[in-house]
Amino acid sequence: MKFIHTADWHIGRKLQQVDLLDDQEFVLNNLIEEIKEQDLDFIIIAGDLYDRSVPSREATTLLQELLIKINIECDLPIFAISGNHDSRERLAVGQAWFSKHNFYLATQLEDVFHKFQYKDADIYLLPYFEPYEAKVYFEDDKLTTHHTATKRVIDEIYKNIDESRINILVAHTFVAGADPTDSEREISIGTVENVGVNVFEKFDYVALGHLHNPNALNEERIKYSGSPLAYSFSESNQQKGVRLIELTKENFDDRFIPIKQKRKMHNIVADYDEIFSKEYREKFDTENDYFSMELGKLEGVTDPMPRIKEFYPNTLLLKSKAKRLDSSKNSVNKEMLKKNPLELIESFYEEQVLDTLTSTQREVLEQIIGEVEQDETN
Repeated sequence: MKFIHTADWHIGRKLQQVDLLDDQEFVLNNLIEEIKEQDLDFIIIAGDLYDRSVPSREATTLLQELLIKINIECDLPIFAISGNHDSRERLAVGQAWFSKHNFYLATQLEDVFHKFQYKDADIYLLPYFEPYEAKVYFEDDKLTTHHTATKRVIDEIYKNIDESRINILVAHTFVAGADPTDSEREISIGTVENVGVNVFEKFDYVALGHLHNPNALNEERIKYSGSPLAYSFSESNQQKGVRLIELTKENFDDRFIPIKQKRKMHNIVADYDEIFSKEYREKFDTENDYFSMELGKLEGVTDPMPRIKEFYPNTLLLKSKAKRLDSSKNSVNKEMLKKNPLELIESFYEEQVLDTLTSTQREVLEQIIGEVEQDETN
């Protein structure tokens, strides 16, 4: 059994309000070229095909074009699930005729109990779900966490699993021990969303989506593919691509295949004047790449962004380089203690963004602070 495992396409994603559709089209078409070079049995897409529950027309069009190329033009079966960013209803439009073309899509919890048999493999598709859905499905009020709910679902699968065949699970979840990055929005605080790795012990391969780092989990047969391109500057040093899996009951081979990117992301930490020198700029593709700037020696510089963008047009973030704290100062700044919450937020915003709050931002913050203070007095 030979297949590609990918996930977290997030079609329609924006980076600091910059549309990434061109980048996504470039990268995912390169993925399709890789598919054409491999003699594959099928492809797995482990959730978050879209970035929004209500994707734009352009995002919908691009996803349709990509799936047609893979499924129809390459004549390759697709096994896919919905993720936490997808709208199940919108993604599942046409689900009935998808399967007629070997495009198998799961969007509901109960879909996982209808396994798909492909050659020597049984494939189970478990879309992203919340614990309350399992609580209702199994009529069990004890299913209050992702771990207990997922374990209950998997235990139900194990009742009828045929261990003589290759068993593959596709899931979109946060497995315990995995490392998230900044771009995985809405990840729960603490361990409430963590699913224990031992839950999946009877599967020959678990194809995961949700985390964007392909090395987020160090398990031999339980893998994240990661996102095919970077969606935050915290991912700038990550290698992006897909997993090529070759699998039998006896043998397992996992090879990560990097996919060519349209642009790179760079986190620049330097002094303001330094970044304009020819020697410094020659290190980058300044016309095309994305930049996050953390700059020192900005004192006295008014509105630095226009000049920066003359040399680095795709500068998306700018903040002041953090000053080293004087270790000899053990007391808290007395002036800071005199400030109210709004003033503290204003000071932090100005220091980090090099701009002042708008009147609308101030009004929203005042409302939030007022509500919090009211709750504390009740």
